[in-house]
Amino acid sequence: MIIRLPLLLISLGCSMIILNGFGQIDADATIQSKALYRNLKVVAESKNILFGQEFFNSFRYSAGSAHGDKDYSDSKAVTGSHPAVLGSDFHYYLEKTATERLYHTEAVKWAFQQGYVITFDWHLSARGTSSYQFVGSPPDLVNNIVSDLNGDRAWFLGELDKVIDIINHDLKIGNDTIPIVFRPFHEMNGNWFWWGSAATSATTYRALYALTVNYVRDRTKSVLFCWSPNIPLDLNYYPGDEYVDFVGLDYYEVNAATLRTQLGVLVDFAVQHNKVAVLSETGNRVIGDNASTYWNDIVLPALLNDPSEKAWKIGWLLTWINASWAFPYVPHALSSQSAKNSFISFMQSPNIIFGNEISAMYSEELITSVAPKEIPHIEVYPIPASSELTVEIYGFKRGASVIFYDQTRRVMNSITVSGEEIIHPSVSFFAPGIYWIQVSDGLKSIGRKFVVN
Repeated sequence: MIIRLPLLLISLGCSMIILNGFGQIDADATIQSKALYRNLKVVAESKNILFGQEFFNSFRYSAGSAHGDKDYSDSKAVTGSHPAVLGSDFHYYLEKTATERLYHTEAVKWAFQQGYVITFDWHLSARGTSSYQFVGSPPDLVNNIVSDLNGDRAWFLGELDKVIDIINHDLKIGNDTIPIVFRPFHEMNGNWFWWGSAATSATTYRALYALTVNYVRDRTKSVLFCWSPNIPLDLNYYPGDEYVDFVGLDYYEVNAATLRTQLGVLVDFAVQHNKVAVLSETGNRVIGDNASTYWNDIVLPALLNDPSEKAWKIGWLLTWINASWAFPYVPHALSSQSAKNSFISFMQSPNIIFGNEISAMYSEELITSVAPKEIPHIEVYPIPASSELTVEIYGFKRGASVIFYDQTRRVMNSITVSGEEIIHPSVSFFAPGIYWIQVSDGLKSIGRKFVVN
């Protein structure tokens, strides 16, 4: 029997390699923000990749609008687990209804409480318009903001103040301001946005990005910054190491060979500049089962079957919104069974991390010498030539439930434990395959995959 170590322990094992020089640009960031960055860097150094989706728990494919059931996602309806990274967009906070803003705000707060990673983009509508497209936008808007002409800088900073207010006041739980990875002015090398290649020069774009980072960084301390061009990686638009924590790439409808190549270029750049690489957007924009087979048949082989061992050195990959007016970027409750099975196979990969496997991404302990047993987690060990499996559980309250699932998410066994103990469930019913263990005590829930050979 071969057991994959939990992500938490992999992180502890790798952390000594990268304790010096994290490449984070804000030395005064909050403790949780620093921990998140460092932990994501550990993930990128491992062969584990977090899976994410935009608005996964406030949109669903069967609906044409946002919803308030923050514990529902199409991903969970199919696989039993949410994605590990939640994408959000300030456009939906500033330019939609107050009700929708509340849905998305509560979705982010809930995801943070589960330990998920939060990233924000911003489809900011051009001044005097209700569109973020280049067509119809005011001429020279980017240049006017940078050069402080025509009142456009004051307008832009006013919009930025609204975002900062959301970060500092809405995205807060108790005394904790939720750390976010902010991805402003993405896909700038494309010609479709008012900040893109059709609207301005690379030099002026870099000035806009730097202005944005400096303004935000002076007013809040819970923000990390991601720069993410569209394919291909165009370094003419790179604003500089002092303005970037993460380097991303947006790339849709890929094939395995080209994705592998492009991620290799991205990872090389991230390593050279001491940043974290991410696949900031990807997906298959079709109606049908291709959207689900895309993950297991194209993306996964691209990441894992790279002879240069570069493509998997990313912190996360993220796909776009499931909604009736968009595309089924992941399968949903009404998808075909073959589509669901394909996505479940992707989720079952030992290298792909969904929400039920993520823990302590905001914990400072991951980057210190704190002993693993002081952090809530699960360890699973085989006993050779035995009919027993050893499971060690730490950091849970008395009465925690332990549930074992098979590959179809069927419950195989369920027990209650005292909190911190060693259990030996019978493995006589474990055929070769991938299984899950989920431990919950009402306050926290941690899941792990393990493989039986």
